[in-house]
Amino acid sequence: MKKNFTILMVLIVLSVFQNASAQNNQWSATDKFRNCMASIQSTNNELTRFNYAMNYFLTERATTIQLQDACHYLYSDQKKYELGVAAYPNIIDKDNFFNIYDAFTKFSWAIKLYHNTQEKQQLTALETNYQLNVEQDNSAIYDLLIQKGDLLLSENQFDDAILIYQQALEIKPSDQGAIAKIDHVEAIKQELSAILEAESQLNSQFDALIHNGDVFLSANQVDDAITMYEQAMALKPGDESVYLRIKEANNWKTELSGMVEEENQKRSQYDFLMQKGEIFVSSNKFDDAISVYQQASAIFPEEQMPYIKIEEANRIKQELANANSVCVTGESEFKSILTSIDDQTFADDQMEMAKKYIQKKCFTIEQMKAITPIFSMDVDKLEMIKYMYDYSYQQNRFYEFRGLLTFNSTQKELDEFLVGK
Repeated sequence: MKKNFTILMVLIVLSVFQNASAQNNQWSATDKFRNCMASIQSTNNELTRFNYAMNYFLTERATTIQLQDACHYLYSDQKKYELGVAAYPNIIDKDNFFNIYDAFTKFSWAIKLYHNTQEKQQLTALETNYQLNVEQDNSAIYDLLIQKGDLLLSENQFDDAILIYQQALEIKPSDQGAIAKIDHVEAIKQELSAILEAESQLNSQFDALIHNGDVFLSANQVDDAITMYEQAMALKPGDESVYLRIKEANNWKTELSGMVEEENQKRSQYDFLMQKGEIFVSSNKFDDAISVYQQASAIFPEEQMPYIKIEEANRIKQELANANSVCVTGESEFKSILTSIDDQTFADDQMEMAKKYIQKKCFTIEQMKAITPIFSMDVDKLEMIKYMYDYSYQQNRFYEFRGLLTFNSTQKELDEFLVGK
């Protein structure tokens, strides 16, 4: 009977043991992290920023989000990698650590960080399992349970750790060590709950201040808006959106102060209408563009640019109408084309088939966007987008393809291609 009980307890422990690794964590205080971020923001020297971050994350428990905030101020993938490796043992929410991989410009650095943190931890846990020496007496089982509870605690699996400590306490009901560990875990849970509650309250207060600032700014109450934003900035010194809002508010304040004379106000309205016309033209809304250009010409009748823009809008409108009347691919035909491309076995064959149709047919921007997702790899999508560009009469809308790309690097390459065109 004793033997069966011993084996059962060991199996229970081992089944839980496989999901834990020995890390020693503690939570970083919010004030310490704010001070760290304030120090980082106080200098433009990346090495100094890196040293501030290393000093903090080597000594304080932190969250993945906090590590992401620090990485935002580092430009070198090498420095981000070194900081990630150093900070990993003290990260509280290791289950979310994969989010830090988005901070890298090159994916190879993210892979390297994974190999030296999360993967290494999993291998260590596996090796530990093979080193277990299962004893056939209560003392050995008790010690094993205590160790397992400690491992679960290091992984912040508090409820599971308490459960294991309670199992150990059932074996030795009078042992103060297990009781003390249970009390310790309960205290940690309360501390973490307090930290999370404080963070939640801070976020709510921050969001309320930002909202109030936006309301004031929309009503041209710039000074009140800046006051709200500065109060929000004091709560989250590392939040870049606050600085951008303050900058926007100050720019708007300067712009408003310069619109004292009526001539300046008329010029501002004229420029706005001209820009609005450009936006309408870029969206192929030619009638709306012509309307706002006419409004602009009414403000400054002597200006020739509105009339030039009206002629240009009419010309593009006619060219587009001619293009649509000459060459159109109907939806039924287009669906058959999509099926023909998608039915190809390999990506190279799909690419060749798609290019043949693009050469012979006339596709709208929406139809071209429907072809792109057939390719699973970003590099193939980008090649297809670049190829379609020369066959499109809506080249001004090719920025819309950016959302079809997965990685920042290929999105950036598309941006550079379009700028070059």
